[in-house]
Amino acid sequence: MRKRQLGQGWHGLTGDLKGQGKTITAWIMADSQGTAWKPILDDAIARFKAETGADVKVNFTNWGNHLQQLDTALGSGTVPDVVEFGNTEAPKYVFNGALANLSPVKGDFENSSNWLDGLSGGCLKDGNYYCVPYYAGTRLAIYRTDLFKSANVAIPTTQADLLAGLDKIKAANASNANFTAWNMPGRYWYAAMSFVYTSRGSIATKGSDGKWAGTLESPESQAGLTAWNNIVQNYSTKTSQTVNEQNQDTLFETGNVAMEYDAGWHKGVVQQVHTNPNDPNSPLKDTAVKDKVDLFAMPGIDASHPFKSFLGGSVLGVPAKSKEQALAARFIKYYTDSKTENALIKLGNLPNATSLLTAASSDPAVGPQVAAAAQASWFTPAAANWANVENQQILQQLCQDIATGAKSPADAAKEADGKIADILNAAS
Repeated sequence: MRKRQLGQGWHGLTGDLKGQGKTITAWIMADSQGTAWKPILDDAIARFKAETGADVKVNFTNWGNHLQQLDTALGSGTVPDVVEFGNTEAPKYVFNGALANLSPVKGDFENSSNWLDGLSGGCLKDGNYYCVPYYAGTRLAIYRTDLFKSANVAIPTTQADLLAGLDKIKAANASNANFTAWNMPGRYWYAAMSFVYTSRGSIATKGSDGKWAGTLESPESQAGLTAWNNIVQNYSTKTSQTVNEQNQDTLFETGNVAMEYDAGWHKGVVQQVHTNPNDPNSPLKDTAVKDKVDLFAMPGIDASHPFKSFLGGSVLGVPAKSKEQALAARFIKYYTDSKTENALIKLGNLPNATSLLTAASSDPAVGPQVAAAAQASWFTPAAANWANVENQQILQQLCQDIATGAKSPADAAKEADGKIADILNAAS
C-alpha cells in the first residue's frame, strides 16, 4: 500500500511494459511534422516499439486550440496517453489533478537530475513532477550584421550601449522611410516581461496567506515597463503597436529592420522562407537578409542586472485517466532522452537539461549565445490558474495599452494587477 500513497497514477506507471498489440495515442504539436523534426519523432517511436512491442499513434495538434481539445477530451473521459503542453500551460493541469504523478519513475528519464528549471518548474506540485521537460527556446537579439558593421556598432554589453548603437544605426538609415531600428510589437508580452524581470520586478507573487497579488505596480516592475516602452516609442513602428510577435519575421525579411527579439532559431527562419508558408515541406527560397544575420544575447542593465529572457518550451505529460500510463511514460523516456535532445539541438532548440547545454553551446545551430541566455531566465508564476491569465490576454492588453499611449505604465499595471489577482485566486 505504501507505493500507492506516492501519488496519483502510481499504480499505472508500474504496469506491464509488454505492449505487443497495443497502441498508445500521443498528442504532439504540429511543429514536429516538419521534414527535419519528424525523423526525430519517428526514431523515438521505433526505439519505444523495439523495447515494448507497442506502437504510437500520433495526432498532431496546433497551439491555437489544443487546450480546448484537451479540455473536451478530459471531460469526456476519452483521453490521449501522452500530451504536449507549453511549459506555462502545464500548471493548470498539474494542479487540477488531470496528470499522473511521474515522480515514482523520474529516475527512468535521462538527465532528470538537472532538468532546466524554467521548463520543469511548471511540472511541480508539492515536490512531485507531473510532466517531463521536452525542449526549450530562449529569445535573443537577431540582428543585421551588415548594418551594425556599417554604422560601426559593436555587440553591446549593456542596455545603454545597445540603445546608443541603435541610435547610430537609425541615423545612418534615416533616408529609408520604411526603416525600423528595432521592431518591437506592442502586444509582445514575453519581451515586456523580460524587461520587468531584468529590473528585478515580477508579474505576481504568492503571500504567506496563500493569496496571489499582482506586482506590476511595484517600482521595479514599473522601471522595466518604462524601459520596454522606450524601445517601442523610439525604435519601433506605430503599425506594430497593436500586434503581437507572430509576424515580426515577415518584416525583418524585407531588409528594412536592423534587429528583432525572438527565439534563436528564427535566425535561420528569416533568411530562408518556404515558398508556400502553409506547407512546411515546400521548397525554400532566400530572403533579402540571407547571410546578413547573426545573434547576440541581450545585454542587461549592468553586470549585477543580467537580462532575463523567457525560457519557453514544451513539456510532456500522461493524463491521469490514461489506461496505459506505464507505456506512455516509457515513450516519453525515449522522446526526451539524450539521443532525442541532441537531435533537437541540431534544429536550433535548447535541450531539456543543463548537462546538455555544453553540447548546445558548441553546436552552430544553437551556439554559445543561446546557451548563455538559458542560464538567466524567468518563468511565469506557478499558479493553478495561470493559463487563464494567458487565455484572457491580460498581459497582451497591458502592453498594448502602454504602447499606444492609451494608459500610462502605472495605470495599465494597476488594472492588470487587479485582474491577475482575481484570476489566480479564483477557485480552480
